[in-house]
Amino acid sequence: MKSKLFVGIFAAALMFGFQGCKPEKKELGPKSSQLDGINGNWVLTRTDQIDVNVQLAFTESDTLLNVSDVLLTSTPMEINFDKNSFAFNTTAGDGSDMFGASSGTWKFDNNDYPSYVIFNEGSAGQMNVKLIRPVRLQDHYLILKINKFKGGKRTVCYHLWFERKN
Repeated sequence: MKSKLFVGIFAAALMFGFQGCKPEKKELGPKSSQLDGINGNWVLTRTDQIDVNVQLAFTESDTLLNVSDVLLTSTPMEINFDKNSFAFNTTAGDGSDMFGASSGTWKFDNNDYPSYVIFNEGSAGQMNVKLIRPVRLQDHYLILKINKFKGGKRTVCYHLWFERKN
């Protein structure tokens, strides 16, 4: 009887002992605002070209080629996003011909978890551009994926890497 009581007390002590060893929950802090993250001036610093029609490639990244040395030879294009008015404008430079849009309004497809930036140039039309990854206030790079089409078929894809200017 004493041994059963001792085993029961020992098991209870062990159970309470392990309860005290649980790690404390850590707070990540407030959620980053994607609107705050994209706000400001960005400079084109890198351009990757992807041949999307290669039959032997398993993924698009298999045919990725950094073409920055060829395309970014002088003054690179810049883009400004205003989170308050949702206006954007670009400064012409190397790479602006791949981007296509010059000024207008912009919005995310979802302000909390964006996948696309939607550029609207009024009568010139609307352009949906994929975000490669979210952009937060602490991020230094904004990467946009631009698809080019010919005859209704996607022929080439560009990843435009913009670095935060200010």
